[in-house]
Amino acid sequence: MRSKADGRIKAIAGMIRGEIIADVGSDHAYLPIWLYLNNKIKKAYAVDISENCVNRIKKNIKKYNISEDIIIPVLSDGLTKINDFDKISDIIIAGMGGETIAGILEKAQTPAVCGRHPLSKGGLNYILQPNSKIKFLREFLHNNDFEIIQDIIVESKKRFYTIINAYKRL
Repeated sequence: MRSKADGRIKAIAGMIRGEIIADVGSDHAYLPIWLYLNNKIKKAYAVDISENCVNRIKKNIKKYNISEDIIIPVLSDGLTKINDFDKISDIIIAGMGGETIAGILEKAQTPAVCGRHPLSKGGLNYILQPNSKIKFLREFLHNNDFEIIQDIIVESKKRFYTIINAYKRL
């Protein structure tokens, strides 16, 4: 797993600014596992909406002898069920549609939904990789006071991916 990073994972890794991440839509937790095994992070929340995916996350972190205190599986439809949100430096939402990513970000801004305002925390680094509706996501970011720092296209496995690095203006 140490060297099995494609161009997309390497581009995302290059945008990470801190040591504790939330990977929303983690699926198999390949990204947090790779980041941890390559000393890019110290801790990750591997978040997925599907119980089957969370079980895969648990299986994979066990396969690589990583503690569930280091890569923490979270069953959630976004950022609302992460404990210790204040310690997170980077939020990665990759591999889903732009409208879904925007919905996750919008929901996290609503205190009535999640009991707090996760996105109001300053200094968070957002790494977003939409598979569709890229223009929709860019417009959402613009209309919700996010500043795009970097907006790149990378090729990986004969596909092109847009990766947006942003922060929320407070």
